[in-house]
Amino acid sequence: MKKMSVLVAVLFCGLAAFGQAVKDRNVVPVAVSLNQVLRMTVTNGGNIEFVFNTISDYKEGISALRGVAGDDMYKTDFTVSSSTRWKVAYGAEQATFVGTDNPLNTLLLDNVGFTIANNGLYQFEATGAAKATTDGRRLFSAPTNNATEVAALEAFPVDLIEDNDDIDEANAGDAADNSFTLNWRCGTVEVNPTTPMNALPLIEQTPSPAPDRYVVNVLFDLSIDN
Repeated sequence: MKKMSVLVAVLFCGLAAFGQAVKDRNVVPVAVSLNQVLRMTVTNGGNIEFVFNTISDYKEGISALRGVAGDDMYKTDFTVSSSTRWKVAYGAEQATFVGTDNPLNTLLLDNVGFTIANNGLYQFEATGAAKATTDGRRLFSAPTNNATEVAALEAFPVDLIEDNDDIDEANAGDAADNSFTLNWRCGTVEVNPTTPMNALPLIEQTPSPAPDRYVVNVLFDLSIDN
């Protein structure tokens, strides 16, 4: 009986030793793929043409904001959707407008200008006395003095809209955040300090622009703003 008790005791000790908890490990790979989203969409006004038919047109110019019927034909609407900070460079493909009837006829780019109207949630950096207000103002536009001035058309490339580096919030967002209208004009003699238009109306320029249809392609290039 004594030997049996010892054997039972040893058996229980062995079971207790082998009954201790063991570790088990599994691996679940987790990956995050960030695909770049970078898209500019022109929703209206992909073709702009100014037609001068009257002396008043030659003296005063033609503008999207003159309040005349059909002025929407001088507006370009576009949106930007981007998953990162972005900028839009723009500008004319050539140094001047070129005549289609006679390619030797040219017209200076600065006869055409535009303003930017912001339709989205993101705002341009404040200027002047209001510049201290930066919260939420994620956009910056040097040629238009942050959408406060008429800017003359320039040759490509010119940074038109970019991220406001003065604040932490990025201008990344969708079309509801970044939506804009360019209000075009021609011959309106709006000489603002930042990017001035031609100071003379078409009727007073020397030499007088020859009758022709003048064209130039205006390029818009959306890229990451580093």
